[in-house]
Amino acid sequence: MTTSNQTPDPADLSSLPLFDRSQPQPASAAAANLLRASRPKLPATQPTTEERPDAHSASGLTLDAHAVAGPVPTLLHELADARPTATTRRSAADTVEDQGRIPWEVVAEFRDAVSVILADAGQADPTLTDTARENLARQHTGELLRARVDDLTRRGEEPWSADLQKDIAQAVFDAMFRLGRLQPIVDIDGVENIDIVGYDNVWLTLSGGERRKYPHPVSLNDDELEREINFIATRRGEGARSFNASRPSLHLDLPGGARLAALARPIADRPSITIRIHRHVDISLDDLVATHTLTTVAASFLDAAVRAGLSLVTNGFQSSGKTTLLRALADCIPPSEKLATIEMERELYLHKNAEKHPLVIAFEYRPGEGEPGVSGERAGEFPLIRGLEDSLRHTTDRLIVGEVRGSEINAMLQAMQSGVGSMSTLHSQSPEDAIERMVTLMMKDGSNATPAYCYRQIAQNIDLIIQMAKIHDHETGRSRRVITSISEIQPGEDSYGVARPTISKLFVFDKGTQTLELGQLPSRELLDKLAEVGFKERELSPYTGEAAS
Repeated sequence: MTTSNQTPDPADLSSLPLFDRSQPQPASAAAANLLRASRPKLPATQPTTEERPDAHSASGLTLDAHAVAGPVPTLLHELADARPTATTRRSAADTVEDQGRIPWEVVAEFRDAVSVILADAGQADPTLTDTARENLARQHTGELLRARVDDLTRRGEEPWSADLQKDIAQAVFDAMFRLGRLQPIVDIDGVENIDIVGYDNVWLTLSGGERRKYPHPVSLNDDELEREINFIATRRGEGARSFNASRPSLHLDLPGGARLAALARPIADRPSITIRIHRHVDISLDDLVATHTLTTVAASFLDAAVRAGLSLVTNGFQSSGKTTLLRALADCIPPSEKLATIEMERELYLHKNAEKHPLVIAFEYRPGEGEPGVSGERAGEFPLIRGLEDSLRHTTDRLIVGEVRGSEINAMLQAMQSGVGSMSTLHSQSPEDAIERMVTLMMKDGSNATPAYCYRQIAQNIDLIIQMAKIHDHETGRSRRVITSISEIQPGEDSYGVARPTISKLFVFDKGTQTLELGQLPSRELLDKLAEVGFKERELSPYTGEAAS
């Protein structure tokens, strides 16, 4: 049963794309009969996790004997202790070894058999919680494993080891509730990017910048890979999105702090997926000082700039550290302020840290369906500009628009006009290029903006541009992310009716010393704003003894 032609009913897993019933199913009749015969009767109510002190944790999810009736197999308790949690990273060597020995045809068979049971259970009890569904899946997977091992023993074949059984059980769980065969790769310690061009061409980018080929395919073929990505996208509840030949471009935030971008055929020759893993969600400027991304003086200056309510843009190429820096800047916002984040795909995750930011409304763009209406929007669409309008009705103190790639430029500038101390990220090579890119984006949106108007908006609404880059560290021989400049934006001289903003570089990265050095002094107007929050002009003197630390 589905609620619409596009969005499957979460209660019926068999209706989801990964479980396409139009093709012959790999699950054996014996397996299905075993599961149906052993299916426990669900209790009328499900106690919450807080009410169950004997709950176990498996892969970051609750495993609880009280969530299902009947005994929980011993194997499940072993799984709870043996498998990595969502916050535990595994070594690349361990992951490669595990993935190479898993019989994936068995994983597909077990996954399909268990999905039938969960679909029936959901229809029988519409109030079934996600935790109960996960526990049922683990229980039935354990039963299938025991039956298969017994069968191997009866036939005189070598039974699966306990470790292999755990790996198979985890693979089934990942296929049903997480990222399938991609999940173990996401969990590898030190992996920042996963690049896939076809099911058997997978590359990993490590934290030091090194790129390595992953030795195993991540699906049976390209068709199955597209179906699995579609499954991941369509099971996001109200935020569900489809991925197929009709909608071949997908951008998605993933559980655990990662972002997925995917292209389907025929837009791409082969299905192409990029997963960017955010390792530094909870981070401060002090943390970046410790990694030599910036100096203590620069960190003190930026901290004061945020508290003074200046509007900032972090700028740089992909993977230069813009979003990480934006999170560190947001860390300087007092916890008493109410924030609104407005993003195409959530990746700032300020709303995940209630201790630092207890009042955050996290808006996310939602695509619509069908043809555009009179307003230009599709049915169900939630554009960023509406998030901006709604945030103003919620009396927010700061509006933060995340990554600006296109039409987000309007939301960014309006946020800077409407709120205090807005922040965004932009893609370009230098502060000068950032200004020209913003002008280009503003003129592309169809509002017939002139260059003079665009330059004026930038000069009036943006205070600082912080440039990020990856450099080759002389000492370690590895790449690292650094701030290469912090620039103040000021109105320029009028020339034939156009006043291009000028850039004053307050901090500049010295390539010889590989240190962020002091540059020009800020304008008196900016210094006065910083003084209101206790920042002293003398802190920017090169004679304070710290500038090069």
